[in-house]
Amino acid sequence: MLESSRGGMLGRMVTLYHSVRTRQPSVMMTAGPILQYCPACGFLPHTPFLYHGSRYGHVGGFGCGGCGARVNMVDRDCYPPVQYFARQREGGPAATQTILYEDLYRINEPDFRRVERWTGLSLLNPEGDRQMDFEGVVARVAGEVARRGLLLQTATPLLPFVTWVPQPFETWLGLYATLERT
Repeated sequence: MLESSRGGMLGRMVTLYHSVRTRQPSVMMTAGPILQYCPACGFLPHTPFLYHGSRYGHVGGFGCGGCGARVNMVDRDCYPPVQYFARQREGGPAATQTILYEDLYRINEPDFRRVERWTGLSLLNPEGDRQMDFEGVVARVAGEVARRGLLLQTATPLLPFVTWVPQPFETWLGLYATLERT
């Protein structure tokens, strides 16, 4: 369970969509926690933004707690990546950053295939497109790591400016790092 910024507990909140009908099979996050990152000053508070897709490409926005910039987030109309635009003053230049969360969180189709190979678990449905219960996948992989008696490793995020990732991705990345090193 995750705690929301309003103080309540959040249940299962990550939804991934696995598609095999495209030229290249893929996994895409359709809902889940993303970072409130300011590309103008690099401020990264430990409070995630709950992504639930976009409306005509607009994901949402927030005021930066570090420099006061207005940060807006857009995607490709519910398709990755998420782009951040921060403007510290009206009419001033915009700082930008693009984050492909499927890469940052290691939830791409090839990442899942590696974990399947490492664990012997079947995580992706080869027959058709479907939504995935990510928290359920994390629990299954955690169970396999525990069954093997492996010590959970701490993962380092792939982007240098990212100093933390929200749950359940922190656990997933730790499991991935553990399995990768065995």
